[in-house]
Amino acid sequence: MSYSDRLIDHFRNPRNAGMMRNPDGVGEDEYEGCGDLTRFYLRVVDGRVAHARFQSYGCGPTIAASSAGTELVAGRSVEDLLALTEEDVTAAVGGLPPERQHAARVVVGAIRAAARDHLQKRDTALTPRATERV
Repeated sequence: MSYSDRLIDHFRNPRNAGMMRNPDGVGEDEYEGCGDLTRFYLRVVDGRVAHARFQSYGCGPTIAASSAGTELVAGRSVEDLLALTEEDVTAAVGGLPPERQHAARVVVGAIRAAARDHLQKRDTALTPRATERV
C-alpha cells in the first residue's frame, strides 16, 4: 500500500487534534467494518466554521483524513459542510487506496453530523417557545 506525502504528513503531524470546550456543533461517525471512529467539533462565527477539531480512533489514514478535514472545513459556511463529499476529503490527503476509502467516508459523516448538530441548535434557539408571546 502506498500513501501520499500529504497523507503521511497529516498522520505524523495531525492538525487540530483534541477536544473543544463548548463547541457549537459536535458530530461523529463510525466505520463498523474495522471500528474506526471520528468525532468533529465546530466553532461557528457568523455562519462559518471559525475552528474545527477532531478526535479519531482508527487507522493512520482515518487520523490523517480527520486532520485534513479540519483544514478543509475552515472558513466554509455550515450549510456547505452538508455537501462535502468523500472525494473532497480523499483529494485533501492526496488520495486513498481503495481498501482505505472508508477513512474519507467516516470523516465526511462526522463533519456532516457536526454541521447538522449546529444547525439544529441554531434553529432551536431561534424558535420562540410556546409560552412566549410573539
